[in-house]
Amino acid sequence: MGDSGSGAAEASDARRSRLRTAMRTNRWIVAVLVAAVALPLFIHYSGFRPARDLMGLGYPVIHKYPFRSPPGFEPHQGLDFSQIWLSARRMSSGKQVYYPVDQKKWRREWSSTYHPLTHWLYRPIGKLPFPTALVLHNLAGIGLLLLVCALALRRAGFSEATPGVCLAIVAAMYLTPVGLLHLERGQLDVFVAASIVCVVTTFVRGGVGWAIATGVIAMLKVQAWIFVGFYWLVAAALWGLRDRDVWWIPGTILALNVIFVVQVLEWVPSFLYVANNTAYYGLSFSHFLPERVAFLLPFASTALVGACAAAALARRGLLANIDARRRVLDRVSFPFAATLAVQTVGATPVTHDYRMIAFLGLIPVLAIWCGRGEGVPKWLRGSSCVVFVVMLIFALRVQPVTTLSFLNLSQFLLVFSLFFLLVALGLIVRRDPATARATVAGSEQPAAL
Repeated sequence: MGDSGSGAAEASDARRSRLRTAMRTNRWIVAVLVAAVALPLFIHYSGFRPARDLMGLGYPVIHKYPFRSPPGFEPHQGLDFSQIWLSARRMSSGKQVYYPVDQKKWRREWSSTYHPLTHWLYRPIGKLPFPTALVLHNLAGIGLLLLVCALALRRAGFSEATPGVCLAIVAAMYLTPVGLLHLERGQLDVFVAASIVCVVTTFVRGGVGWAIATGVIAMLKVQAWIFVGFYWLVAAALWGLRDRDVWWIPGTILALNVIFVVQVLEWVPSFLYVANNTAYYGLSFSHFLPERVAFLLPFASTALVGACAAAALARRGLLANIDARRRVLDRVSFPFAATLAVQTVGATPVTHDYRMIAFLGLIPVLAIWCGRGEGVPKWLRGSSCVVFVVMLIFALRVQPVTTLSFLNLSQFLLVFSLFFLLVALGLIVRRDPATARATVAGSEQPAAL
């Protein structure tokens, strides 16, 4: 009896010890999950609105939202989300969502600029009261981004980076002016960030699931299509076009457009009408560059990276070597993605501050790149991390750059994009360490007698 009692006590102590170890190991994950749930509720219902510190940015509607919450919760947020919410309600009741309207009536009558899939997915949330729907919308967006980041890091073999990456994203969303502005307006750029993570992860180890997820998430906002399209052109060519997995990304986007073809034909004119009847605004490169030059920047960067990669591989006789090509993609994944993320945001005539939230998708990409990027010097990894953090400080308008003008901030963003473009090109022309080792090993083998 004594021995059995002693054994039971030891087993109980062992279980408690394992539990304490597990809790210590996962404390950051628990903290991130609690913060992800608690912070948005606090933001929405406490009146804590640091985004009003964005003075002089031309957002007078920040304090004049068309929807008000019940007494005690006023002023409520959600100017941009109201477009999605109203359109989802109209779709549920069988009413037309897309129709031509005069520009002055657009904001009042809410002819949507979002893809039909977005409104179809939001039909359940459109049945809820607007304040509740807005909170759930923000929670769903942040939750999806955190989930995608955790799964991407796990697939790449860097799960230990998950707590830090998720904590950085939560802090950027809820403790910076632009992050709170994104929440206040109920925007969808967290989905653009998630699509960045998905498309890069697709070309880390392949996978049909990641490719389909990329296509579906990218459909939620047009800006994600643009980034995914440019990145896919270079990544698919280096990864190997014979791999059927890479074709699931454009295939998913095409299939979803075919499914909603009737609504898509109505959506395109509505989207183009708004796009063609807006003046230069926000963090657009068109403030200081000709509009066509700004528009062509991501095209030129994509073509330059693709051409340099092909030329460097051909010069070394490795153009047909799939392993060598994929190693090049590993080395340039983050700097190329950072270049496109900035340039696709700044290329359009209208670029609101909240679109900078898409840059949060680069945080897990940076973590994967630092771990997998064989042949990337440590000093270059470190300097790239420093530059990226500085870029986030500017993009999210952290003090002391909160009130920096649109012109100056867009100029800084262009400089950051050119830095990452040079990093990508430098890593392409740099000799492949794995190939060099293989060459040395082959030369050291004794000749056959």
